[in-house]
Amino acid sequence: MKSNIYSVLVFAIGLTVSYLISVQLTQEEKILQQEQIKTEGKTISFNIRHSIESNAEQIQLLVNRWQSIDDINKNWQSDTDALMRINQFIKTIKLFPLIEEIQFDLPDNTLIKSHSNIERKRQLRARHHLPMDRDEVISSFVYASRASYSPDNELEMELNLQFPIIIDNILVAYVEVPLNIGKLLRNKLDTYQITSHFSLSENGIPLFNFLPEKIHINKITEQFTLAIYGQDWELMIWSETSPHEKNLFIILTILISFLAAISVKLLTLNIILYKKDIDNNDQLKRVDDECKSSQAKLIQSNKLASLGEIAAGIAHEINQPLQVICIHTDMCMDNINNGNYHLVENSFKAIMTQSERIERIVKQVGSFGRDSELDNYQQEEPNDIFKNVISIVMNQYKQDQVELRQVIPPSLPSLFCNKTQIEQVLINLLINARDSVETSENKVVFFKAHVQDHNLYIQVSDSGTGIDPNKVNDIFTPFYTTKPLGKGTGLGLSISYSIIHQHKGEIKVSSEIGHGSIFTVILPFEKRTVARI
Repeated sequence: MKSNIYSVLVFAIGLTVSYLISVQLTQEEKILQQEQIKTEGKTISFNIRHSIESNAEQIQLLVNRWQSIDDINKNWQSDTDALMRINQFIKTIKLFPLIEEIQFDLPDNTLIKSHSNIERKRQLRARHHLPMDRDEVISSFVYASRASYSPDNELEMELNLQFPIIIDNILVAYVEVPLNIGKLLRNKLDTYQITSHFSLSENGIPLFNFLPEKIHINKITEQFTLAIYGQDWELMIWSETSPHEKNLFIILTILISFLAAISVKLLTLNIILYKKDIDNNDQLKRVDDECKSSQAKLIQSNKLASLGEIAAGIAHEINQPLQVICIHTDMCMDNINNGNYHLVENSFKAIMTQSERIERIVKQVGSFGRDSELDNYQQEEPNDIFKNVISIVMNQYKQDQVELRQVIPPSLPSLFCNKTQIEQVLINLLINARDSVETSENKVVFFKAHVQDHNLYIQVSDSGTGIDPNKVNDIFTPFYTTKPLGKGTGLGLSISYSIIHQHKGEIKVSSEIGHGSIFTVILPFEKRTVARI
């Protein structure tokens, strides 16, 4: 009887509490999603504006070179051809004259001519936004017409940029350059500078769309206004995930409460059975304790065995800093004997630096056998981490003539992590990638980063020889290495795997013989409990 009363009471309490929690979680999820979308919107706006302004600066530099009409006639062909060769988003460059057309001697279809007064008025009406008086124009200012469809491809939109040419204090012409918006934005998507779904339009006319399949207009999460040289564009952001429906939470709370009531009923019956058979349960408990103790000893023995293997390779890892310490120790003795005391301080600093380096190596290797909480976790800026890592490996890359191509967004959310350990992982991956392309014809390594599903994705890929598919699953094993004897110890990837696991993240690898390898590190942005080794 009591068990039935307890079950009903638990069901009622569970239903109430679960419902309140579900409502709160729904609200928090919506708020978090809105904040993420706003951040993504600002990032996309910055990327689009920066790209268009960068292209405009290239064109402005070209226009500023022409100091006279003779300069325009003489250098137009070579200057514009050179610009279009280096800029994939520009196909044509034309000149709209404001003085007599006869003064310009330009190639065919380059000068925008008017064959009648009616046509001239139509041309001026289409450019009503442009100042026609020298006193109203700024020589370095960029103007823009409304975006229009490309005459070569009706599916592509172009932004017509216009640059005034002022010679002898007279406004003589405008240089008009159509910029391919679609091609420019697809380049941003291909290089992971933009990863979110968005739509770009002007006065209701779509300029560019990057949307998931079967998208609904009511799924829009945020809308921004993007001002480009006097033109206002609408930037709409769509969320890749939608908050859970409230009805689903209600069904879930009923199910959980029902299961809780059944659990109370079963627990009550279990207590009765437990009292009747307490001796047998005590014996089972002792057996269970012994099993857990044996399992813990086995795990610790395995860790100590791994630690013994790691200890065998420590000598190679710390050999370089030990050599530096020995050199500076000899230098200290020589400088003291020769009375050059002002040089001793530099040697001591170098010795301290290398000693700290050895200490970090030993600590990291020792983490395989330690059972303690890690410290030094705090909010860090991923871009600062990338900057430090690249500065460390860049000299080695230059010496080995390896090209490092970076695709890193200018702004990323802060990451809760141990900065030093994450830097070590990325350095290991970059050094491995550099070694992989050592014998390749094209020595190229790619370093990419982007945000997806509340996680930071970091990719290090190379154009090297690749890894045998049968050996991919073994590369994270301590001391396993595909490098020649004496080239590596096999500790880098195993330690990197341990670090990422501690951060509640993942590290993945895909490789193909003859086509290189891709290592992907996935780290959560949310602050989570640190894993214990």
